[in-house]
Amino acid sequence: MVQTPVRKRRAASLLEIILGLPVVLILLFAVVQFGLLQSNQQSLKQASRAGALIAAEFPIDFNAGTPPTQVVTAITEVLQEGGLLGSGETVQSVGAVHLNYRIYDSVNDTEVVKSVSIGSGCQAPAQPGLAYDYVQITICLPATRLAPNTTACFGVDYTGRFVSQTSLFRYEKTP
Repeated sequence: MVQTPVRKRRAASLLEIILGLPVVLILLFAVVQFGLLQSNQQSLKQASRAGALIAAEFPIDFNAGTPPTQVVTAITEVLQEGGLLGSGETVQSVGAVHLNYRIYDSVNDTEVVKSVSIGSGCQAPAQPGLAYDYVQITICLPATRLAPNTTACFGVDYTGRFVSQTSLFRYEKTP
C-alpha cells in the first residue's frame, strides 16, 4: 500500500506528539509544583516570623526544655490559616520548631545561650553567635506539605525531605 503525502504528514504529527507530550507534561508539573512550593514557603515564613515575634516579646523560662506554648500556638495558627496544617493538627505533630536564644539573665547576672526543640524532622540550626540578645525560630515541615509530589512519577521524588524557615529577632523583653 502506497502512502499519500497527507498520511505521511499525519503520521509525522502523531509521532511528534507522542515524543513531545511527556516533555511538556514534565515541564508543566514541575512549574506547578515549584509555584505551589514558593507560595506555601511564604506561609512558612509568616509562621516563623510570628513565632519569633512572640518569643521576642514574652519572658522565656530558662529551665524549660521546649519552646514556650505561646510561640508554638502562634506558629500553629498561622500554618493552619495558610492551609499547611489541618484544623486538628499541630506543628509538632507534623514537623518541628527549634528555638535558639541568647538572653541576659538579670537575676544571675549571666548570658544564657540555649537551644530547645519540639517535634521531629530536621536538625536545629547552629547558634548564630551574635553579640546582642536574640531569639531565633526555625520551623521544619515535610516538603510534601508545601506542594504535591507530582514529579515523583518522573523520577524527581522529595518524599522524606524537609523544608525549613528561620527568623531571628532581637529580644526586647525588659525586666
